[in-house]
Amino acid sequence: MSPEDLSKLTLVSSPAASPDGSRALFVASRPNLQQNRYDSSIWLYDGRSYYPVTSGPGDSCPAWSPDGQSIAFIRTVRQEGQPAQTSVMLMRPGYEPVPLFTWGFGASAISWSPAGSSIAFLARRPLGQGEWKDYSKREALVIERLPPFFNGEGYIFDRPRNIYLVSANGGEPRRLTSHALDVSDFAWSPDGRSIAYVKQLEEVHAQYDELRLINVETGEDVQLLSKVSIAGLAWSPDGNSIALLMHRFERGLSSHYKLHSYNLKTGELTKVELGLDRNLLNSVNSEARGPSCTKPIQASGGWLYFSVSDAGRAWLYRATLSGRVEPVLRPEDAVIDDFSVAQSSDVVYYTQMNESEPAELYVLRGTSGKRLTSFNDDFLRQASLPRAFKARARARDGTELDFWALLPRDAKGKVPWVLYIHGGPKTSYGYGFMVAFHVLASAGIAVVYGNPRGSDGYSEDFADIRGRWGTVDYEDLMTIADEATRQFQQLDPGRAGVAGGSYGGFMTNWVITHTSRFRAAMTERSCVEFYSDWGTSDIGWFFDEDQLMAQPPWKSAEQYLKASPMTYIESVTTPLLIMHALEDYRCPVSQALQLFTALKVLGVEVKLALFPGEDHDLTRSGRPKTRVEYLKLMLDWMKGHLGEGR
Repeated sequence: MSPEDLSKLTLVSSPAASPDGSRALFVASRPNLQQNRYDSSIWLYDGRSYYPVTSGPGDSCPAWSPDGQSIAFIRTVRQEGQPAQTSVMLMRPGYEPVPLFTWGFGASAISWSPAGSSIAFLARRPLGQGEWKDYSKREALVIERLPPFFNGEGYIFDRPRNIYLVSANGGEPRRLTSHALDVSDFAWSPDGRSIAYVKQLEEVHAQYDELRLINVETGEDVQLLSKVSIAGLAWSPDGNSIALLMHRFERGLSSHYKLHSYNLKTGELTKVELGLDRNLLNSVNSEARGPSCTKPIQASGGWLYFSVSDAGRAWLYRATLSGRVEPVLRPEDAVIDDFSVAQSSDVVYYTQMNESEPAELYVLRGTSGKRLTSFNDDFLRQASLPRAFKARARARDGTELDFWALLPRDAKGKVPWVLYIHGGPKTSYGYGFMVAFHVLASAGIAVVYGNPRGSDGYSEDFADIRGRWGTVDYEDLMTIADEATRQFQQLDPGRAGVAGGSYGGFMTNWVITHTSRFRAAMTERSCVEFYSDWGTSDIGWFFDEDQLMAQPPWKSAEQYLKASPMTYIESVTTPLLIMHALEDYRCPVSQALQLFTALKVLGVEVKLALFPGEDHDLTRSGRPKTRVEYLKLMLDWMKGHLGEGR
């Protein structure tokens, strides 16, 4: 697989089952190198075949009306030099779509009312009634709230995200909530009279959510819960309770999301005991995902459906609020990515991928799943991508560590290899499709990737490394590297590289400041120094305090410096490629500049690649041409320092 082969992938995402389960909508998108964009359109599986029902190129988030007769979706039109225009579209299969409205404020998470008379959605729009000017056209940006910006969205300080309603007959949307802090999720009550929603509780303690309930007609708005973290919500069929994927920060931001029930009559919150010491979210990394509006928890037939992350896999489970739980789909070597459950049957449409096959659409009827689409089959036949070998290492304290080795298909003799470290830290590697890994393997460079402590997909204790960044996680990664060369004799110990992005970039920086065993390194969108990151990242002031278990830097400077690779920068001898997006607000570009400057002053070989107009998600959703250039830079750097694999 070459870097340019990125454009040959079709990304299947966001399935939406029709109410009776006989049909499904989904999104198919493809990187367009000529136009430097992603072309996405809505497709329909009608029970026999699948075909496009919209022309795109910016269509996403399909949603069936309750009677299954109409489809709503979001259309985004971008023209060079102009603000993007967003429409919520309505269509009946076989007819041309029409816009219900068009504006310049975006839209997401569209959801039909139970009666089908209106559609709710989320949008960022100023609360005031005056004329709003784009940030680039203002004389000054006068900011009074945190954060000024958010990764992937730019400056947002005067555009809070709220719930809006638009009639199914069209017209100007009506703002339902008017909060200065963001709404992140919502769900209609079964009778359509109310909407339960999740909102950021506090500005400074931005990790806290609150659960609220608003009457759609009267506007009465009450708080139900506070100081929680909620990843998803769904109503019980009788409307008496709300199911929540949530936690109360028992282990800070390292806590697992668990199933809870909030009783609207008594105000009682109950944790539903399922006997699963796993996070109830899909946290497996992949660089081959399309736009998705899939809800992480869905209700149907008295059951609640949700993902379970387990050892590099993502499974689909269902449970009742009484605590009955059972697996729905548990593939041993795959990721159930998006899913949609029909309302009047047990039919589930879902996308599934593994480490050598991008996602395709499947359907589950009864007990067995059936694949429905084959968008990527021709490319896969041509590319002949290898599957990875699963292995385990044992840490000094006896903890078992999962890792995978992706070996070049036709390698002869010893091959160079790269230890790749995932971000998070509470995400995981496993059976998600990773473009960069296959680009390296196709060039004869093996990739070793695994899940050190701090990763998701295991117990909550395994995931919780607060206050221990650079200690047990570093030891686990070195254990994985040692075990990989022992189990896989093809790996040349003298030609090893190390790479990673975000937290994985931090760990790459930590690795090269603590060992010289790697011949080359690449750090992407990384943090190298926490003292300044605290006040310049869009989440730094609360995330850094939580993960370092520290107070603000002026009260605990020693902790911030001790945990920062920059403190140990004089130990670096490994040649380093730094990759960073200029509009990365998660790990600010100042982190890359500090690292680059320090290594230049120290005389260490270093190269800095900056990507204009891109953000922290460059490797996942950056513009296609930029992603191809990133892959070329990575490949040339590793080949140049590790040598050819063939």
